[in-house]
Amino acid sequence: MIYNEQDLEQNAVNYITTMVVAAIKTAPKGKGINSLKTFVVTGEDKNKIAEYMKTKTERASFKRDAGNIIESDAVILIGVKKVYIGLDCGLCGYPTCAEAQKADVYCVFNTIDFGIAIGSAVSSLGIFKIDNRVMYTIGVAVNELKLMPEEYQIIMGIPLKVSNKNIFFDRK
Repeated sequence: MIYNEQDLEQNAVNYITTMVVAAIKTAPKGKGINSLKTFVVTGEDKNKIAEYMKTKTERASFKRDAGNIIESDAVILIGVKKVYIGLDCGLCGYPTCAEAQKADVYCVFNTIDFGIAIGSAVSSLGIFKIDNRVMYTIGVAVNELKLMPEEYQIIMGIPLKVSNKNIFFDRK
């Protein structure tokens, strides 16, 4: 049997995004409490995000990133919601979690866990030699398009590409 290079590349992207979602899930979290949600977007759904980003003309970075998304093989979305883990540590600026919740601020451990999960994702992608880049612009678009549940207000996107040259490197 002869396998087509493009089919194998797409199979690799599908397999590796599955592995990256597992890496995000198993990344360390404060008190083991999960505040994260992960989705993988491909095809027309991915392009819908890019087309919306092109309409956001207030910053050139949205149009530039939209081009990368259209060229990418998939986009991993990671969102974080507010979960109060009950440490009463005061790191958020409030002495107790109850006061932080009343003020509707994020527990610092939610955003720390978010950063660790993003690091785990891109580290895994690096091991598999899949080109990628973390983009806040994707998160803004996904938020505005309401593509993730409403409680996940901070979102980042990680587009992936298997190609001869890293499309995320020489960007204009």
